[in-house]
This record gives sequence, structure tokens and C-alpha cells, in this order.
Amino acid sequence: MRTTWKTAALVALAATVLGLGACGGEQQPAAAPDPSAAARQRVIDDANAPCVSDPGQLVVIENARHGLTAAWQTGQGDTGVVLLHQVDGGICQWSAFARLLVEKGHRALSVDVASRDAVEFAQAAVAHLREQGAKRVFVFGASRGGTIALAAAAGVTPPVDGVASLSAPTVYDADARAAVAKLPVPVVFAAGSNEARFADAARELHELSVSAHKKLVLPSSSRHGVGLLDDAMNTLLLAFLADPAAATA
Repeated sequence: MRTTWKTAALVALAATVLGLGACGGEQQPAAAPDPSAAARQRVIDDANAPCVSDPGQLVVIENARHGLTAAWQTGQGDTGVVLLHQVDGGICQWSAFARLLVEKGHRALSVDVASRDAVEFAQAAVAHLREQGAKRVFVFGASRGGTIALAAAAGVTPPVDGVASLSAPTVYDADARAAVAKLPVPVVFAAGSNEARFADAARELHELSVSAHKKLVLPSSSRHGVGLLDDAMNTLLLAFLADPAAATA
């Protein structure tokens, strides 16, 4: 019995060694989950995006300080537009205009810029569109998003191709006055003429702007921000994308 036990033990040991050899050596522990991937997935899962029917269009934008935010990316083409919402909105606030952009063969990237580092996220969104293949990039923003658009564009290198600011305050988590004083790219400043202080802000920013191609648009309206996106405004903004200099002449 003793000899039989020893023989069985040797056979078991040999089988173990052969098994390890067949697996290429000692079994390696499973790789730990990537915390950055988990964080990105949480951003996607938490995104407030009822307008997005395809979850694959939701992307994560990472700013220079490694902060993360959600964005809705749709469309193709050489021209990309970063869309920045109002303080009371989110990535779906520009959805009708985003779909119009896609119909015209452009890319749209609507970004959640609710946080205080919105300028950095807007700049990261510009970089994202360029990495995705956009050759021309514009930044459009409404209300606070318009202020953020101007400030972000003033700090982007290489410069963006144009900015549209709808009902932007002169200061709201960024200084639009300082931005337009050094922003040479084509700019559309718009506000409803009956918006009182927002119309005044549009006039002031237009006056301070150093751009050689700038346009002040004050339709007879009390609508604010994205509320200005009627047929006439949409036509102007699409023309601005096609030829910024001609549209602002």
C-alpha cells in the first residue's frame, strides 16, 4: 500500500507540472479593473441625455486637469461645432440645432458644461473634435454657454474657425470682455433686442471685439439664448459655418 501511495503522489505531481507547463508557467492573477475606465463609464451612465437614442453617441470629455464630463457626439464631416448650453440646460438643449447640423453634413458635439471648469471642458471639446478628424471647428454657446464659448476660444491654439454667442453675459464663470479683446477669429454676437441687459452685453462685447469679422444681431425678440434659434438665426449660423467672413460682412 505504501508503494502504491507514493506512485500515485508522483503521478499527481507530474500532472501538475505538465499542467503548469501547458499554461506557460505559473498562473497570473487577473488584472485589476482600470479605475479611469470605471470613472468614464459612470459619467456615461449618469449623463442626463433623454434626446440621445443611441448610447454609443455619448462620449466622455477629459479636461487638462483630468476632470470628466459627458457629451453627445453626432454627425460626420470636416466641420465640427461645439455646442454649450445655458445654465438651466444640458447636453440636449441644442438638440434641434445639432440635428440640423448633421443634416447639413457637419459634426455636432454638445457638452455638459455645468461645472465651474466649463472653459477647460469647452477647450477639451475642441481638441476632441480635431482628434476625431474635424478640420474646421466652431464654438457656439447660449447665455452662460456663450460667455464660456468666447473665453474658451480665446485660449485655444491653434485658433478655432469662429464663435457664435447667443445672449451671453459679459461675465459668468468667465470674463467675456477680456476674451473678445484678444480673440481675432470671426464672431457672431446675438441677443433679443427686448432682452434688456443681454442686448446691452451683446453690444458691449461687439464693440470690444478685436475681430476683423464680427457681426451684431439683435432681432426684435425677448427670447433668450437658444430661444433665438428661429429660421432666420439658423440660416445665419449655417452661413457662418460655410463662410465666416462673408456671413459677418
